[in-house]
Amino acid sequence: MAAMEKISPDIYAAFAKRSSGQGWESKKTTYMDYRDGSTNGELVTSVICADTGQQSVHRTLFAKDLVALLPNGTFHMGKRLVAIDNRPDGGYTLRWTDGSFTDADVVVGSDGIKSKCRQLLLGEDSPEAVPKFSKEFAYRGMVPMERAVAVLGEEFARNSMVNIGSDCLTTTYPVEKGTLLNLVACRSIDTWEHDEWVVPSSQEAVRKDFAGCGPVMQKVISMMDKPAMWALFDHPECSTFYKGRFALIGDAAHASTPHQGAGCGQAFEDALIVCNLLEDEQVVSAAHVEDALEAYDAIRRPRTLKIVNTSRENGEICMMRGEETRDDLRKIKATLDQRFHWIWHEDLDQQIQQAKLKMREVSEARHHNGAAK
Repeated sequence: MAAMEKISPDIYAAFAKRSSGQGWESKKTTYMDYRDGSTNGELVTSVICADTGQQSVHRTLFAKDLVALLPNGTFHMGKRLVAIDNRPDGGYTLRWTDGSFTDADVVVGSDGIKSKCRQLLLGEDSPEAVPKFSKEFAYRGMVPMERAVAVLGEEFARNSMVNIGSDCLTTTYPVEKGTLLNLVACRSIDTWEHDEWVVPSSQEAVRKDFAGCGPVMQKVISMMDKPAMWALFDHPECSTFYKGRFALIGDAAHASTPHQGAGCGQAFEDALIVCNLLEDEQVVSAAHVEDALEAYDAIRRPRTLKIVNTSRENGEICMMRGEETRDDLRKIKATLDQRFHWIWHEDLDQQIQQAKLKMREVSEARHHNGAAK
């Protein structure tokens, strides 16, 4: 949220208009209650994020609000990228499926986990160009809060909760100012055999997948009237986020599983750093744009890829498959109580300054090497 506000107060206002926190005042500083899914919801630990607690939005509606903030004429919908050609001046020509072309001095690809930009930047034959299956899938749903309260009870419906189980978990949290409850039920699976990432399913299949799980988890899945199986993929590796004046941000660079709730926030952090670098007074030529993107890569890639991989780890921990925690709830609690703080308490002003310092170092090295030649 801090990154949103630093990019634009209007973006933060759009988020605040939609965001939902915990329903109970006593839980306002709680990020998530983690509960033993084999029981009636016995508490394992309450993870505290004192600054904000849990804040969630309905992503589709939030995305529409963000589009509404863009000035007319600055964006085009319904385009699908085919290729990016290098121009002699160092810029690019983007080719689209409708046969049209667009010239650009700089390209920033933010086209999601199935990114065409990523394939073009890394090489379509590169193993890093395609998403990796995380060995998990999820059923998802959303129900009116009144129904959720009737099924789960006030506490479990109006506040964020993860039920931990053996090779399974459920996550629930309020959205749209607490009028809806988002439902997620994850299972581990070794391989994904389907061509599509989202496959229609049935209540019978969900009940079979979660047979033997505790009563609260059974109540969660009972509300999934029209379930679909969603394969969970991510991008755990990437050798670079840029080449020349062409860069990747967001899920195109570092798509993550949802187990730390950090993927969307990292896209805003990316945008914050890129914007601050490109608008800096040091950037006065095309060569300086390359320096800016090299600095962006140096500062952002280690942090974001760590988030991708620790999110996978957190999923394993909450499905009782963690290497060091397994099904030991005391060890799981100890891990959960401390594993999020480095994500939440990042000093973004310091990160901006580090990026600008790195850009200056890159520029000076480029100048020195050019003079030496």
